[in-house]
Amino acid sequence: MQKTKIIGFYGYSDSGKTNLIESLCRDLSKKGLKVGVIKQSDKSIRMDQPGKDTYRFQEAGAITTALVSQDETDIITRKRLAVEQVIRMMQKVSELDLVIIESVKDEHFAKIRLGDIEERKNTIWTYDGNYKKLLNLIQNI
Repeated sequence: MQKTKIIGFYGYSDSGKTNLIESLCRDLSKKGLKVGVIKQSDKSIRMDQPGKDTYRFQEAGAITTALVSQDETDIITRKRLAVEQVIRMMQKVSELDLVIIESVKDEHFAKIRLGDIEERKNTIWTYDGNYKKLLNLIQNI
């Protein structure tokens, strides 16, 4: 079995993370990749409500979507889990080619920055609007 690729995105609120990830899910799924998404949040929020990010990721084609919020992780586990635990759970449920983490905080994951937010460890690129370059970069991680 091929190893699952993991890439994170981070940026200020309203920097376009959700819309970009939604597009990536749609386009990478059309190319036959099995994509999972984790939305990391410090807020107490729930997933899969129409119009919310996690609902939109599912609609865009993500095979597995998980939400890690301040108070809970929904794959429905009633406690906060480390992102690595969520990834392992997602891999057991679906043979994923790629896991995308929105608002990634963990230092050891490769990540892409949106906007002029302070650069985090393991940032491999600052997104400059070149979507084709982003698709190629993700496919070649």
